[in-house]
Amino acid sequence: MQQQSYVSVEVETNWLKILKTCNNPLGLTEELMRQSIKTMPPILFEGAKYLGRYFIPRQFVRYDETEQPRDKNNDVDHVNNLVNNYETIGYRLDSQPPICCFDANDVSNDKLKAQSGFNRNEALGRIGQDCYFFDVYQFESKYWEIVARNQSNHHSNPQLSQKWTDYVKEVCNAVDSDVIMGDSKSIDEFVDLIASDKTAKVRRRIKDTCYNNCKIFPNFRTYNSSGHGKNTLNGFVKENGFPNQGIIGRSDEELIEQGYLVYCAAQGQNKSTWARAITHATKLDIPVWFIGYSDKRVDDLKEFRSDYISEFNDQKETFVQFAKNILDDGGELVEDSFQIKLAGFMPQYVKPNPKDKGRPTEVGLVDVYGVMIKFDPDGECLTLSQPYVDEEDS
Repeated sequence: MQQQSYVSVEVETNWLKILKTCNNPLGLTEELMRQSIKTMPPILFEGAKYLGRYFIPRQFVRYDETEQPRDKNNDVDHVNNLVNNYETIGYRLDSQPPICCFDANDVSNDKLKAQSGFNRNEALGRIGQDCYFFDVYQFESKYWEIVARNQSNHHSNPQLSQKWTDYVKEVCNAVDSDVIMGDSKSIDEFVDLIASDKTAKVRRRIKDTCYNNCKIFPNFRTYNSSGHGKNTLNGFVKENGFPNQGIIGRSDEELIEQGYLVYCAAQGQNKSTWARAITHATKLDIPVWFIGYSDKRVDDLKEFRSDYISEFNDQKETFVQFAKNILDDGGELVEDSFQIKLAGFMPQYVKPNPKDKGRPTEVGLVDVYGVMIKFDPDGECLTLSQPYVDEEDS
């Protein structure tokens, strides 16, 4: 079946005229191209319209080395491998063809700009192959063009996978060209799109390097649940003068002398943390303080913290109801007797504040609204005063 063409007859005619004079040592044909669509269908990219697969003379396709996704223009060993592959196997039907779009920088209407296949282009030149199969797209914007040219490199057979440094190059160029905003959220979203083939750990490395290269301060801080560095749960606890989380490494007598326990929890109703808190508060007769935080980026910290308090109160009510159910006669909760309390939240909105000599907007232990609060081990639970009543009702 003939594919539907989204390219004008005039353009196809121009390609066909030159195609008849092209050197073609690989023996490529229209029939082979149609067969390749069955064995290796085109990739459907977000933000792009697929215009079709075409047999095109390579002289119509421009490769802009400044837009090469890789950190180095051409990998010599890989090009040699491709040349050897073409000479011994020929055209591989399990290989995705290069992708391209019409060249907006050319006055003619039949010229294309390639987004992938930079190394293959070099190899094809070496073997004298003047024409090749290309998947042609129309992109909604430069943003989606960059996304596509990087996602097209998430492949296997003799092709070269993107290195993490290649993605750093792409992101920094996108920031410099105003394709994406120069802030951490935009960089995070862009990296997650173009480097979806990489692990979360590698993507984190790409993002952090881009922040540094672009001189960007991330506006949101996340905390690692393991380790003792600055942006870890244990690091925050130590830096802010709290005792170590939980009970490990201390006797019951030392914990009682300490006067209270601390746990960091990403959810206000975290069952395992609540169970430990109830157990130790009952056994040691000392209060247990929660310090809340979000374990992932959230757009609205105030909303997250308000929801956290609702979750905390719901779980608190569950335990209170449990206690009432097993007693002969119920009674009202005496807040001073309830030893599980919310101390506050970790600082996570850390955009530099120009009014405070560039210090992070949130510092130390903060309340729902990001205001720094002083911890008082004998004080009251934050849920008794926040979020403000008039705001809840509005």
